[in-house]
Amino acid sequence: MKIVVLVKEVPDPNALRLDPRTGQLQPGTPTVANEYDLYGMEAAAAIKEERDDVEIVVASLGSGRDPVNRCLAMGADRAVVIDDSTLTGGDTGVTAQVLASYLKQEGFDILLLGQESSDSGTGDIGPRLSALLDVPLVSNLIDLAFDGATLSLKREIEDGHQSLDVTPPAILCALSGLPEPRYPSLKGIMASRKKQTDVQTAADLGIARSELSSRVTWGDLFIEEQEAQGVIVESEDLDDAVDQFVAFLKEKNVL
Repeated sequence: MKIVVLVKEVPDPNALRLDPRTGQLQPGTPTVANEYDLYGMEAAAAIKEERDDVEIVVASLGSGRDPVNRCLAMGADRAVVIDDSTLTGGDTGVTAQVLASYLKQEGFDILLLGQESSDSGTGDIGPRLSALLDVPLVSNLIDLAFDGATLSLKREIEDGHQSLDVTPPAILCALSGLPEPRYPSLKGIMASRKKQTDVQTAADLGIARSELSSRVTWGDLFIEEQEAQGVIVESEDLDDAVDQFVAFLKEKNVL
């Protein structure tokens, strides 16, 4: 059985550095693996621990290596990085087309990825891949069990939970209700350095950049300015200060 885990490199949500003049992230802003993707990796590692016939392949689109290295240290067997400067700046439609081309070549029984990423937060990569590959999708995944033939799943819905059984192949979008991603052990980190990481380009996937067209463009990032307004009551006489305060509250229809 082959499990493919998609992982994205994103700016560290706890260390964002935004240049107010350009509306862009400052150079040197720390990056991390998308958290929801790591929940998917943890689910894949748990299945592998229970079965001897599981291969985990972690794949990422972009130049970053830290996310795939972490997944290798968590238990993935090998990694694929799709690194091509001609794909930079594409929207999620372009991203999905590129990943679909890779997945058609790679093949999979289970595809795990995060429900959404912490940077763009569109949440549409999973559904797009489902449509492009004609593979069933289960979103908002919070529990997973696999008996070798059937995936027993639980997903979060608006007013509760929904349980369902799915026969692979399937695409699963992970939420934080799944077990917490493990921290790589020293043994896992050392072992990851010997594992294979293949680098592919659009040409390797049989894709010409001219075939890909972005339909969505993003504006500059910005931090909304908030202005606090208030009134300072200045009076040496306490009764007068109280009268001013009460008058202010009545003016605002609070009293």
